[in-house]
Amino acid sequence: MNTYIRIRTITLIAIAATLAACGRTSLQGPPELRLGRSECAECGMLVSEDRCSSSLLVESRGLREHLLYDDIGCMLDHEHKGLPGFNIIERYVHDHNTRHWVQAENASFLFTDPQTLYTPMGSGIVAYSTKSDAIAAAETHGGMVLDLAQLADARIAWKQRRYTSP
Repeated sequence: MNTYIRIRTITLIAIAATLAACGRTSLQGPPELRLGRSECAECGMLVSEDRCSSSLLVESRGLREHLLYDDIGCMLDHEHKGLPGFNIIERYVHDHNTRHWVQAENASFLFTDPQTLYTPMGSGIVAYSTKSDAIAAAETHGGMVLDLAQLADARIAWKQRRYTSP
Protein backbone atom coordinates (compact mmCIF):
# COMPACT_ATOMS: atom_id res chain seq x y z
CA MET A 1 0.00 0.00 0.00
CA ASN A 2 2.86 2.36 0.78
CA THR A 3 4.25 1.90 -2.74
CA TYR A 4 0.86 2.76 -4.25
CA ILE A 5 0.68 6.03 -2.26
CA ARG A 6 4.22 6.96 -3.30
CA ILE A 7 3.54 6.31 -6.98
CA ARG A 8 0.29 8.24 -6.80
CA THR A 9 1.97 11.18 -5.03
CA ILE A 10 4.83 11.27 -7.54
CA THR A 11 2.34 11.12 -10.42
CA LEU A 12 0.29 14.00 -9.00
CA ILE A 13 3.43 16.08 -8.45
CA ALA A 14 4.56 15.40 -12.04
CA ILE A 15 1.15 16.42 -13.40
CA ALA A 16 1.13 19.59 -11.30
CA ALA A 17 4.66 20.50 -12.43
CA THR A 18 3.71 19.93 -16.07
CA LEU A 19 0.63 22.12 -15.77
CA ALA A 20 2.61 24.85 -14.01
CA ALA A 21 5.25 24.78 -16.76
CA CYS A 22 2.56 25.07 -19.43
CA GLY A 23 1.15 28.15 -17.73
CA ARG A 24 4.54 29.85 -17.83
CA THR A 25 4.93 29.81 -21.59
CA SER A 26 5.86 33.37 -22.44
CA LEU A 27 3.90 35.12 -25.14
CA GLN A 28 6.27 36.40 -27.78
CA GLY A 29 6.30 37.62 -31.34
CA PRO A 30 3.62 39.58 -33.18
CA PRO A 31 -0.05 39.22 -32.31
CA GLU A 32 -2.85 37.54 -34.15
CA LEU A 33 -4.96 40.36 -35.55
CA ARG A 34 -8.64 39.65 -36.09
CA LEU A 35 -9.95 42.33 -38.43
CA GLY A 36 -13.35 43.60 -37.39
CA ARG A 37 -13.01 41.95 -33.96
CA SER A 38 -9.81 43.25 -32.37
CA GLU A 39 -10.29 46.52 -30.51
CA CYS A 40 -7.84 49.43 -30.40
CA ALA A 41 -6.40 49.77 -26.89
CA GLU A 42 -6.26 53.57 -27.23
CA CYS A 43 -9.42 54.71 -29.01
CA GLY A 44 -11.69 51.67 -28.69
CA MET A 45 -12.41 51.40 -32.42
CA LEU A 46 -12.43 47.99 -34.07
CA VAL A 47 -9.32 47.30 -36.12
CA SER A 48 -10.69 47.00 -39.64
CA GLU A 49 -7.58 47.87 -41.72
CA ASP A 50 -4.37 45.92 -41.16
CA ARG A 51 -1.91 48.09 -43.14
CA CYS A 52 -1.84 50.79 -40.46
CA SER A 53 -2.27 48.61 -37.38
CA SER A 54 0.30 48.15 -34.63
CA SER A 55 0.80 46.35 -31.35
CA LEU A 56 2.65 46.51 -28.07
CA LEU A 57 3.64 43.29 -26.34
CA VAL A 58 3.49 44.19 -22.66
CA GLU A 59 4.07 42.38 -19.40
CA SER A 60 2.42 42.97 -16.04
CA ARG A 61 2.93 40.79 -12.96
CA GLY A 62 4.62 38.12 -15.03
CA LEU A 63 1.80 37.89 -17.58
CA ARG A 64 2.19 39.04 -21.16
CA GLU A 65 -0.45 40.35 -23.52
CA HIS A 66 -0.70 42.18 -26.83
CA LEU A 67 -2.28 45.62 -26.93
CA LEU A 68 -3.60 46.22 -30.44
CA TYR A 69 -4.03 49.56 -32.22
CA ASP A 70 -5.91 50.50 -35.38
CA ASP A 71 -3.44 53.29 -36.20
CA ILE A 72 0.26 53.72 -35.42
CA GLY A 73 -0.61 57.17 -34.04
CA CYS A 74 -2.85 55.51 -31.43
CA MET A 75 0.04 53.31 -30.27
CA LEU A 76 2.36 56.31 -29.99
CA ASP A 77 -0.26 58.33 -28.10
CA HIS A 78 -1.02 55.49 -25.70
CA GLU A 79 2.65 54.92 -24.98
CA HIS A 80 3.24 58.66 -24.53
CA LYS A 81 0.40 58.91 -21.98
CA GLY A 82 2.06 56.11 -20.04
CA LEU A 83 1.17 52.52 -19.36
CA PRO A 84 1.36 52.24 -15.56
CA GLY A 85 1.98 48.71 -14.38
CA PHE A 86 3.07 47.51 -17.82
CA ASN A 87 6.56 46.87 -19.11
CA ILE A 88 6.85 47.12 -22.91
CA ILE A 89 8.58 44.02 -24.27
CA GLU A 90 8.23 44.59 -28.04
CA ARG A 91 6.53 46.91 -30.53
CA TYR A 92 5.12 45.73 -33.85
CA VAL A 93 3.80 47.56 -36.90
CA HIS A 94 2.40 46.31 -40.19
CA ASP A 95 4.42 47.02 -43.31
CA HIS A 96 2.07 49.19 -45.38
CA ASN A 97 2.99 47.37 -48.60
CA THR A 98 3.39 43.72 -47.59
CA ARG A 99 1.04 43.71 -44.58
CA HIS A 100 3.59 41.64 -42.66
CA TRP A 101 4.43 42.40 -39.03
CA VAL A 102 7.75 44.18 -38.48
CA GLN A 103 9.41 45.08 -35.19
CA ALA A 104 8.86 48.82 -34.91
CA GLU A 105 12.47 49.49 -33.94
CA ASN A 106 13.53 48.03 -37.31
CA ALA A 107 10.92 49.82 -39.41
CA SER A 108 11.06 53.09 -41.32
CA PHE A 109 8.04 55.35 -41.03
CA LEU A 110 6.43 57.87 -43.33
CA PHE A 111 4.81 60.75 -41.45
CA THR A 112 2.80 62.84 -43.87
CA ASP A 113 -0.26 65.04 -44.15
CA PRO A 114 -3.30 62.87 -43.36
CA GLN A 115 -5.06 64.46 -46.34
CA THR A 116 -2.57 62.83 -48.73
CA LEU A 117 -2.44 59.36 -47.16
CA TYR A 118 -5.42 57.76 -45.43
CA THR A 119 -4.92 56.14 -42.04
CA PRO A 120 -7.78 54.96 -39.80
CA MET A 121 -7.44 57.72 -37.19
CA GLY A 122 -5.95 60.38 -39.46
CA SER A 123 -2.39 60.24 -38.15
CA GLY A 124 -0.78 60.11 -41.59
CA ILE A 125 1.72 57.55 -40.25
CA VAL A 126 2.56 54.31 -42.06
CA ALA A 127 5.42 51.84 -41.63
CA TYR A 128 7.72 50.02 -44.03
CA SER A 129 10.20 47.24 -43.43
CA THR A 130 12.79 49.02 -45.59
CA LYS A 131 13.88 52.61 -45.73
CA SER A 132 13.83 52.52 -49.53
CA ASP A 133 10.11 51.66 -49.48
CA ALA A 134 9.45 54.55 -47.10
CA ILE A 135 11.41 56.93 -49.33
CA ALA A 136 9.44 55.77 -52.39
CA ALA A 137 6.17 56.41 -50.53
CA ALA A 138 7.42 59.86 -49.49
CA GLU A 139 8.03 60.69 -53.15
CA THR A 140 4.36 59.90 -53.84
CA HIS A 141 2.72 61.32 -50.69
CA GLY A 142 5.24 63.84 -49.38
CA GLY A 143 6.19 63.88 -45.73
CA MET A 144 9.17 62.78 -43.67
CA VAL A 145 10.88 59.40 -43.40
CA LEU A 146 11.72 58.73 -39.75
CA ASP A 147 12.84 56.00 -37.39
CA LEU A 148 10.75 55.13 -34.32
CA ALA A 149 12.42 57.57 -31.91
CA GLN A 150 12.18 60.44 -34.39
CA LEU A 151 8.57 59.54 -35.12
CA ALA A 152 7.58 59.59 -31.44
CA ASP A 153 9.02 63.11 -31.06
CA ALA A 154 7.45 64.30 -34.34
CA ARG A 155 4.03 62.96 -33.28
CA ILE A 156 4.17 64.85 -29.97
CA ALA A 157 5.17 68.07 -31.74
CA TRP A 158 2.43 67.61 -34.37
CA LYS A 159 -0.25 67.10 -31.72
CA GLN A 160 0.92 70.16 -29.78
CA ARG A 161 0.74 72.32 -32.90
CA ARG A 162 -2.63 70.92 -33.89
CA TYR A 163 -4.39 71.05 -30.53
CA THR A 164 -2.77 74.02 -28.78
CA SER A 165 -4.34 77.44 -29.23
CA PRO A 166 -2.01 80.13 -30.62
